[in-house]
Parts: sequence; structure tokens; C-alpha cells
Amino acid sequence: MTLLRAYLRGLREGRFILGYTMLLCLTLFIVAPFLMIFLRSVGKGWFGRLWFPPQLTLDWYRWAIEVGNIPEVMKNTLIIGAIAVLLSTVIGIFAGWAFGRRHLPGKEVLMAIILLPRMIPPITYALGVAKIFYAMEMVDTHLGVALAHVSVCAPFAILVLSATFESLDERVLEAAGVCGANTIKRFFYVVLPLIMPGILASMLFSFTHSYNEFTLTLLTYGPHTVTLPVRTYLAVGDGYWEITSAMAVIMVVPSLFILAVIQRRAKPEALVGGFKGV
Repeated sequence: MTLLRAYLRGLREGRFILGYTMLLCLTLFIVAPFLMIFLRSVGKGWFGRLWFPPQLTLDWYRWAIEVGNIPEVMKNTLIIGAIAVLLSTVIGIFAGWAFGRRHLPGKEVLMAIILLPRMIPPITYALGVAKIFYAMEMVDTHLGVALAHVSVCAPFAILVLSATFESLDERVLEAAGVCGANTIKRFFYVVLPLIMPGILASMLFSFTHSYNEFTLTLLTYGPHTVTLPVRTYLAVGDGYWEITSAMAVIMVVPSLFILAVIQRRAKPEALVGGFKGV
């Protein structure tokens, strides 16, 4: 409503008409697919060129939960996400400290290698991961799928935490040492409270990446490790569009919740400011 009021006020005053129009078009372009998915998930008898469904029903959600086995699929998704977040955070803390506080020879090359899985087409990297995991018999295990997710979650955790460590005030650490704190005490009583916002932000983004990851999961999952994105894809192949739409809405809800938390608590504009050149 605030955006709409600003747009109407701009039209009345004759200012920023082009800017507001482009912003409104972009908003509609982003929101329209979500609206169509939601309407399809509650619509009944929606065929042809009708803009809106003639009837509304919640039966598709019931079918999605029963036929799609959503409780079990959601449990797999959360277990895999939790393991991926834990491993990515641990890797991010140690690697972030090294990148942010130490002079590493070839730091740029190392960072480029770490970011490589995020830079190349996902299917290219996923094919190699699948080959290795099949040889190690790690396919269709929660740990195996989570390790595959770590390859794309850890780079972001390292980026966030290296910027967080780099922003630490050296004088605070020196003051702690002067007061008699050893390395362990300095980390737990001084460094850890200061970097906790960065750790929480890293965990949120890592979980979001793991929760939404599709390509790596598709090539490493099995009957016991089906995640929500993969189950939704399989439903598309079965031709159950209404049930698929209901699954898609269910899948979007946690992401929207995390987005709301990030916007209200994590202050992403402060995090972005920690990256060089931003």
C-alpha cells in the first residue's frame, strides 16, 4: 500500500513517473508468478483462458500432504538443512578467520577456488559430485546430500564471516590480551559476541540455500532422502499441476519467514556493507 500511495502521489505531482512505473512493473512481474501458483493451489475447474478459478478449494493441499508424503519429505529437508548449516558455519568460522585476519599467500586464488561451485553451471558441478558420492556410497544418505549442499553453502558463509572478522577492531583484541585473556578466552568472551550477528546471518542464508537446493539434491538423493524441491519436481512430472502448486506454496512459506526475519533482524544492508567494493 505504501508503494501504491507513493506511485499515485508521484502521478499527481508529475514527478518520477517513469521511475515509479518501472518499479511498479517490476513488482508485478515478480509477484504475478506467486499469485498464479497460489490461485492454482486453491482453484478447482480452472481450465481454458479464465483469469481466475471458478471455484476455490483446499483439497489440493490435503492431497499434497497425503500423496506427496509432505511430513516425511519436510523432515528430510530440515535434517539435511541442519547438517549443511552446521558444517558450513564451522567451515565459515575457521576459513573466515584465516581470510579476514591472516595474510594468506594466494588469497585471491583460494577465494576463487572456493567460489567456483557458485560460479559455474550447477549441473556441471553436480555431475562430478554425484560420481564421487556414488563411488563412496554416500548417495541416499542425509549426510551425503548435506555434504553436497555444503559445497554451495560454505562459500557464502566464508564470504560473510571473512568480512565480519576483517571488520573487528584490533584494539579491542589487544585490550583483552592486556587484561590477561588468553587466546581461548579472547575468542569466547570477546570475538564470539562481536561476530555473532555475522554467524546468525550466515546460518540463515546457508539454510535458505540448502532448503532451496535442487540440482545437487536431484543427483545425490534416493528414496530415503527426498527433499521438498525434488518432490515438487517429481509431482510436475506426474502431471498433477494443482497438487504441485500446493507443494510449491508449502515450500515457499519457510523461505518467506526467513526473508522476514532477515529484513527485520539481520539488517542485510549492514552485512552487504562489509564486502569490499560494495
